[in-house]
Amino acid sequence: MPRRRRRRRKGRHDGSLTVLGGLGLLALLTLLVRQAQAHPVAATLIAAGLAAVAAAGVSVWVSGRRRIAGHEREVAVTDGMSGDQFEHFTARLMRASGFRRVEVVGGSGDMGADVFAYTPDGRRVVVQCKRFAGNLGSPHVQRFAGTARDIHGAEVALLVTTGRPTAQAREVALRCRITLIDRPALAEWLTTRSLDC
Repeated sequence: MPRRRRRRRKGRHDGSLTVLGGLGLLALLTLLVRQAQAHPVAATLIAAGLAAVAAAGVSVWVSGRRRIAGHEREVAVTDGMSGDQFEHFTARLMRASGFRRVEVVGGSGDMGADVFAYTPDGRRVVVQCKRFAGNLGSPHVQRFAGTARDIHGAEVALLVTTGRPTAQAREVALRCRITLIDRPALAEWLTTRSLDC
C-alpha cells in the first residue's frame, strides 16, 4: 500500500521568516537609536543628509513629471489637426529648426513623401507625416522605407508621427536607417523651437 505524502503547509515557513525579519528590523532600529543617543551630533548630521537626499530625489521626480506634462501640452496642439495641417505644421517646425528649401508635397500620389527639405549641410531630407492616435505599425515604416531613398532620393529619411511606434516599427526604422520622431520626441523638438501654431 503506497504511503500518503504529507502536504507541506504553506505559510508556516513564511510566517517564521516574517517574524525573523521583524525581529531583525527591531534590532537594527534599537541599534540606531542607541548610536543616536551616544553620538547626537553625528546622528543629526546623518539625518539632515538623508533628508536632503530624499528632498533632492523628490524634487527631481517632480520636475521630471512637470517636464513630461509640459511636453505633452506642447504636442497636444497637433491632436485636432488634419493630416494636411500636420504636414504644414511639421514643415514650419523644420524651417524653425534650420532646414532649408522646405516644401510640403503631400497629397494623393505622393508615394510616401509629405515634405521635402535640405539639412543645413545640404543633404536631401524626405519626410513622411503620420498624424494619428494609437500604434504605428511596421507596415507604415516598411512602405516609407520602400520609397524614401529609391524613389525620392532621400539622404535622410524622417518619419514624424503623433502615434506610438510598436517595437517592430522601431526595429524596421532602425534597420532601414529611418529616423523615427514619435510623440515624445516631437514634444521634445517643439520645446526647443519657437513656433506659431
